[in-house]
Amino acid sequence: MKPLPAVGPAPRINDDQLVPEELIGRLYRANESTVFDLLPELTLQDRAYLAMFCYRKSHLHRIGLAIAATCDETVLVQTWGTALGQTLYAQSREAPPAPQRLPGQHRAKITLATLSSAPWVGSHDEEDGDAAGFTIPLN
Repeated sequence: MKPLPAVGPAPRINDDQLVPEELIGRLYRANESTVFDLLPELTLQDRAYLAMFCYRKSHLHRIGLAIAATCDETVLVQTWGTALGQTLYAQSREAPPAPQRLPGQHRAKITLATLSSAPWVGSHDEEDGDAAGFTIPLN
């Protein structure tokens, strides 16, 4: 996935004022599968606003791309300008990248202890004739 282009100064996006608080509340209460139940009642421009709002929040980023995938490129460009609109449109149509492991980073294998089949011998105190209270394996 390519990052948003950095051409000149970054435009100030104030999408928090463009997405109604009531919708933001419903969005936070919804899970990923029920977010799409909210979309049919929104206009195309409201979807574009909501897509960018979610896209810019790290915990809602994937949902933002999924919402942008329901928008036309024309609407995204009209709402967010050529650079942002086209990039959001293109990223929303890309396949999500497969999770990658960095070289040298992996989980250590977890092994479980196994019981030895060696016989156990009790230690005895010869003088008292009492057991000392511990055993040791013979290997």
